[in-house]
This record gives sequence, structure tokens and C-alpha cells, in this order.
Amino acid sequence: MKNNKFIIYIAVVVCFFVLSTGCGTPESDQSSTSTTFDIVINDGNLVGDVDTLRIKKNEDVTLNFASDSEITVHLHGYDIERTVSPANVTVMAFKANATGRFVVTTHEVKSGHHGNHNSHAGHHDLPTGAEAHAALFESETLSEGDTYLFVVPADFTEISIPYHDHMNHDSVGYIEVSTHHGVDGKVSVAVKDGEHQFHPEKVMVQPGASIEWAIESAEKVRLTSGLPPSSHGDHANHSDDGSSERTLITLEVYP
Repeated sequence: MKNNKFIIYIAVVVCFFVLSTGCGTPESDQSSTSTTFDIVINDGNLVGDVDTLRIKKNEDVTLNFASDSEITVHLHGYDIERTVSPANVTVMAFKANATGRFVVTTHEVKSGHHGNHNSHAGHHDLPTGAEAHAALFESETLSEGDTYLFVVPADFTEISIPYHDHMNHDSVGYIEVSTHHGVDGKVSVAVKDGEHQFHPEKVMVQPGASIEWAIESAEKVRLTSGLPPSSHGDHANHSDDGSSERTLITLEVYP
């Protein structure tokens, strides 16, 4: 009888130990880590050879920016923007709760531009305006299952509108606007994973037609008109208001 009571006692103690150990494990696993990167910009370009930063999901990330001139930095996907001045180090802090590839771009407004060119009345200026970054459209950050719609202005004729995924930059799609050969109504484009994201990569539509993108990619997408900015600004794209955008670094967030 005593032996039975002792065995029951030992079983209760062991069970209590197992439960208490199990309860403590998740709490220790949830402890977040923090990572800090110092990013130096000289004449609008990244100083150093490391242009890709790799971090883990749920890390607390701090980016310290220093620049020799005033410049704006924009972390796409997380939609965080900061203006960096030469006098101070500018801090961009966030929790990396979204996985994927996210670019940090710089925006610099140059003096001496002439007037506001948001109007599409001058057809001779349309090809340049269409190729400028985000001159015609830029979506919010889109996830799998989302859609995005762009309606071609009725006064656009016989032009080509390039576009890209601003989260990736690997492929470019084209909207060809033709009065005689284009399709009227709505045209669908699937956005998938891989080097060639857009299916089809080129659509031909009439003025006033609409293009609807359906996101089938597991990665986040940001559809943006114009050609993608060149890495490190070797051939930066210039929009009509005198501003330029260039890719500075890429953040890769892993699960």
C-alpha cells in the first residue's frame, strides 16, 4: 500500500515538472532579437559593397542613415520614409514582421525644374512621362489574392506604358495603347512568382480600357508605372518634376 502511494507521488511530481517545463518553453522562444545597420550615403550612392541586408522575421531592426547631402529614404513594403540631413544620423526603426525582399530607395529633388507636368494634355511629352517612375500609377502593397485596376486615360494614343514590381525590379511589363489594334474593355494580367512575373508581359488596349492585375504571387507586390530604378543610381530615372529615385539597398526578411 505504501509502495503504491509512493509511486503515485513520484508520478505527480514528474507530471508537474513536465508541465512547468513545457509552459516555460514558448516564452523563451518568443524573445525577440534586435539588429542594427549603419548605412552611409555619399553623393546619393551607397558607400561600401554590401547592398543586401539579411534579417529574420520579427527582429527589431534599426537602420542608421548618414548622408553628405539632404536626401529622402523610403523602405518599400513597410512604407516607412525618412529625410536624412548631413547634420544628423537619421534612424529608421521597425519590426520585421513581413517576409520577402524589400528595397530601400532614395528620392532627391533637384532644383531648376520647370513647372508642373502632371497634366497629360501634351501628347509629345507622353512617352517620357509614361516611363518616369510612378508618373501614372503606383499601387499599395499587394498580397496574394489582391487585385489592382488602372484605367488608361482616354487621351492616351499610340504610346507604350512600361511598369514593374517595385518590390522586385526583376521584370518589366508593358501596356501598349493603340486606337486601331488595341482591345477595349477590361484586360487581365496575372502576377506570379519567378523571373517573369507578368502574364502576359505585354497587353495592347484602346484608350479608356482598364487593366486589372490579379496577384498570384506568394511575395508582396507593389505595381508601379515606369521603368525600375537602376541599382546605385548609375542610370537613375527622372520624373517630370525634377526628382529622381534610385535603389540603395535591399532587405531580405526570412521566416
